[in-house]
Amino acid sequence: MLRTWQDVTAKWRLAMTDDGDGPTAAREFFAAGRAALLAGRLDEAAAGFEHAASLRTHPHDQVGLGDVLLARGRKRAAAAHYLTATRLDPDNVLAVLGLSQLKVAGDNAEAAVRDLERRYGGTDDPVLRYYLASTWCSVGDQTRASTDDEVLVITSEYQLRVCEHAAHRILALGVHDPELRRGAERLLAEVDAGRRWQWRPEGIAVSLAVLAVSLGLILVAVGGVTGSPAVVVAGIALGSALLYLIVVRFRRQAWQTRADSLAPRITKTGAV
Repeated sequence: MLRTWQDVTAKWRLAMTDDGDGPTAAREFFAAGRAALLAGRLDEAAAGFEHAASLRTHPHDQVGLGDVLLARGRKRAAAAHYLTATRLDPDNVLAVLGLSQLKVAGDNAEAAVRDLERRYGGTDDPVLRYYLASTWCSVGDQTRASTDDEVLVITSEYQLRVCEHAAHRILALGVHDPELRRGAERLLAEVDAGRRWQWRPEGIAVSLAVLAVSLGLILVAVGGVTGSPAVVVAGIALGSALLYLIVVRFRRQAWQTRADSLAPRITKTGAV
C-alpha cells in the first residue's frame, strides 16, 4: 500500500510553476486538473487532465491521469499513463516517481527503492528525499511478516538486516516528516531488541551449562591428581564442547523467540 495520500501528490511540488507548453486552453485545463488533484477532487482532476491531453502532447497530463487512476486503485491503467509519460520524456521526474509509487502499491517497494536510490540517492531536494524515505518505510513494512491481526513481525535474519538498513537510511535522509522519523526510530528499536540474546528455555540451559562446566572441572581435577595431562586436556575439551553445544541449542535471539510464538498466526511471510 501507499503510505499516505501525500505519496501520490507531493511530487507535484517539483512542478508547481510549470504548466507546460501548448495552447493557453491546454495549460489552463492542466492547472485546474492539478489543483483539483491536490485537493482530492478526483473527478474534476481527471476532467482537467483529459481536456489538456486532448489539446497537446505533454508528459504531465499523463502523470496527472495516472495519479487519478492510482488513487482509485486502478493500477494497470495508471501504469499505462505513467509509461506514456516516460516515452514522451524518459527522465521526467514526476513520471519516475509515479511508476515508483505504483511499485510500492503493488508490494514491490524493494524494486522501487533500488531505482530511486540509483537515480536520486545523492540528491539534496527535500521532495525527492521525502520519496526515498517514504519508500524505505514501505520496504520495512513489506519485508516483515504479518499476523492475522496485521501485526508486523521480523521472522528471518534477512528481514532483520533489511529493516535495520531501512531505518538507518530514513534517519540519514533527514526528512522533515515526524511520522517517518518516529517510524524509523521504532523500527530501529525493534531491530535492536530483536538482536538481544536469550536462553530458551532458560532453566534447562543454565542447569546444563553448570553440569558441563562441572564435568570439565572434575576431569581436570582428576587429571591433576593422577598426573595425567591427557585427562586434563580431555576435561577442558569436553567442557568446552558441551558448552558450545548448549549455546547452539538453547541461546536464541529475541526476534526468533517472538517469531516462533507468533508462527501459528502468520498470514503473510514477508521477504525471505
